[in-house]
Amino acid sequence: MSVKVSVIIPSLNSINYYDECIKSVMNQSLKELEIICVDANSTDGTLELIKEYQAKDERIKLIISDKKSYGYQMNLGIAAASGEYVGIVESDDYIKEDMYKRLYEVAKQNDCDIVKSDFFIFTDTRLDYEKVSRFDEFYNTRLNALEDFRLFWTNGINQIGICRLDLLRINQIRLNETPGASYQDNGLFFQLFCFAKSIYFLNEAFYMLRRDNPNSSVHSKEKVYMACLEYDYIRNFLQKYPNFESLVAPICAYHRYGNYIFTLERIDDKYKKDFLKRFREDFMKIIYNGELKESLYTPSQLCIIKEIVEDSDAYYYTHICPLKNTAKRSGAVLRVQKQLSYRLGFELLKTKSFVKILSLPFRIYQQIRNFRLERKIYESLSAIDEKFILPPLEDYMDFGEALETKKHLSYRLGQALLKNPVLFPFKIKNIYKDFKAYKNAPKRIDFKLETISDEEYFIKRHEEVFNYTPDFKNPKTFNEKLIHRILYDRSEIYTFLADKLKGRIFVAGILSGSKDILKKDSPLYKDIDSLKEELLKTNECKYLPKLYGIYENIYDINFSILPDSFVLKTNHDAGGYVIVEDKKEFLKDTKHFSESMRKLKEHLEKNYYLIFREWHYRGIKPRIFAEELLKNEENGLLDTYKFHIFDKNDIKNNYIQVTTDRFDNYQRTMMTSSWEIAPFNFIYEIPTKIPPKPQSLEAMWDLALQLASPFDYVRVDLYQNKDKIYVGELTFTHGAAMEQLVPSEWDEKLGVLWNQKRLVDVTK
Repeated sequence: MSVKVSVIIPSLNSINYYDECIKSVMNQSLKELEIICVDANSTDGTLELIKEYQAKDERIKLIISDKKSYGYQMNLGIAAASGEYVGIVESDDYIKEDMYKRLYEVAKQNDCDIVKSDFFIFTDTRLDYEKVSRFDEFYNTRLNALEDFRLFWTNGINQIGICRLDLLRINQIRLNETPGASYQDNGLFFQLFCFAKSIYFLNEAFYMLRRDNPNSSVHSKEKVYMACLEYDYIRNFLQKYPNFESLVAPICAYHRYGNYIFTLERIDDKYKKDFLKRFREDFMKIIYNGELKESLYTPSQLCIIKEIVEDSDAYYYTHICPLKNTAKRSGAVLRVQKQLSYRLGFELLKTKSFVKILSLPFRIYQQIRNFRLERKIYESLSAIDEKFILPPLEDYMDFGEALETKKHLSYRLGQALLKNPVLFPFKIKNIYKDFKAYKNAPKRIDFKLETISDEEYFIKRHEEVFNYTPDFKNPKTFNEKLIHRILYDRSEIYTFLADKLKGRIFVAGILSGSKDILKKDSPLYKDIDSLKEELLKTNECKYLPKLYGIYENIYDINFSILPDSFVLKTNHDAGGYVIVEDKKEFLKDTKHFSESMRKLKEHLEKNYYLIFREWHYRGIKPRIFAEELLKNEENGLLDTYKFHIFDKNDIKNNYIQVTTDRFDNYQRTMMTSSWEIAPFNFIYEIPTKIPPKPQSLEAMWDLALQLASPFDYVRVDLYQNKDKIYVGELTFTHGAAMEQLVPSEWDEKLGVLWNQKRLVDVTK
């Protein structure tokens, strides 16, 4: 019999799946096969099972490997093969009966070195169709990877196809013989695609790839450096072939990055810090060798590489290290340290020798140049995709530490230098004096959130942030009154309106003229799960984004009925959102999809009250909802206008917080009712540039005042797109009552504007 396809099945202790696997190969409609079983001395009965089938089917060859190495076993199988083409089936997978017949037919008809097809990924509970290529034009035509590098972005799974045996033999293609079964197929993929003259993709699916084998290497938390070894192997292979080394090396670096990120997510926490050091070393070499082709990476990927290369330990403690009693996202401190003020101040503090003094102008110029370049990258890419926009600093769990970082001497010096370089030398003495007084102030008390009362927590936190002991029962400043509201005005209405879903009912009710929306028989008092019809009815309100669905957990989300673009949000906290611009691409990118679902799940399980003790968040029943994705004409996020309403009778006593830039140097501008820059700001210095005035400003004021009508103070968040206005949310405790005013006396001035009453009295 002339063998058309040699099928290699490497195995080690696969008894739970092997019977299904080998039967699917034996029962192929293409009978001219040889089945090469390469077993690494299994001890669970797999080896005995192979021998049983070998006695029944003369096409089965058994090779017993003396090494437990996937690469070594595959090399043994290739050496023993005699067919025109070679296929691979993993011992925990199986294939449909026409797979090799169809692949062989296509290979012969089109004289192809490689033919690959779509495939299925399955578990006990689900079955997903996966495409070998996301480029439709790649199907049903002959291709060459060195002529179109996009082929290296197709699915690298080798088992879903066949390749010509001569391709392997003539080019001496071998797999890396590292121990175990981890990543060795990456090297095979690169070698095959570099040497193949003709590659063909078939839009039919035959291969069944299992993803619920607990012994699979993709689940191993202990295999730390296997990806490193494999990509070193690939890089060494490329060095032997200068004709395509310079072309393929940047692609190899990109695939190395993806596998390193996957490894970082997979391995046990105890290995992550050391692995990041290896990550840093390898990418420093890649950058030095000019193999980091930036056009291959997204801006967020480049940021990750930059942070790891600059300081892998800082990246670990900022992004990886698990924190107790906080959400996982941190990074506000690092962002403050990357601001120009801090960077310039840091250079000034390093100037302690004559040589350093001489080099100071150059170092300052270099920092300014680098900062502007980074800003330009972010600004250029923001218009492409809003997922690269960093959230406001206050959304981070180390926001309080970031505020503290702004008090560091580095930040103070740099800020003064930027504000007025000419007068800076005359201000240094006072800056040092103020900093010394700050450092010599009494040490603040550390406290654990769960061990003290709300009142004790807020007193101690206020002492930390504002440097004085407050009297919340007799509040005078704006922030004191916010905390007074949290501690002593615990109306359930605040809880209802902090719920982003119930907030829609309030907005629709108020704007439709309802006078009973806050009364006891209002829908606001009902359980959220009984309000689905009421909530969907809010889509009739032209000021609200469209609501598509409400879900108890991530598994309830029916993506098939959602539109092409949308945003998924949690209703009970801050930062719980996932933006989906292209549903098809989102569902196809399994890594991004999994990360997004994990993020939503974490937020869903988080009690937001425990973050900053804002009482009204405690009683919200967590839900996920899908909502319309609001974009401007440039396909970017809409500008945000946050109306701080203190006085419904005199508009001059109210202010607008405008957010038009949410990048690394996040800033906000406080505006007056006449669209002039207000003489204060929250946290940040008062900017000098006036943001563009919204064309519907007057209508926005009317809307904000209408929504604020039942309350003595509220922040109403609005968005504008052309002449269309949308309501975001109502906020009753701005900044969790921990944002300092600049200048500080405005904390008391805003407190004077706020004629505070208990909500039960206000709404009578």
